[in-house]
Amino acid sequence: MARHKYAVTIAAFLLIICFLDQNNLMQRLHHHRQIHNLKSEIEHYTTLRDKSIQGLQELAKDSNNLERIAREKYGMHLPNEEVFIIK
Repeated sequence: MARHKYAVTIAAFLLIICFLDQNNLMQRLHHHRQIHNLKSEIEHYTTLRDKSIQGLQELAKDSNNLERIAREKYGMHLPNEEVFIIK
């Protein structure tokens, strides 16, 4: 045992670092995966936000786009016209 005290010490240290510590190897891998997922989610919502901003700017520029969206999405119409909804 006295001959291998450095090997035992190193093995115990690696065991503690890899499995028993609060910031062990498994936790680090889990956090790395979680960070990757969150970054992809941020990218998704950033592109969604950019598309929404672009659509809002188009609506602000032209009132015909606002009327078109009101008719298509919300089924609005003028008082003197008939609307037929085909599904």
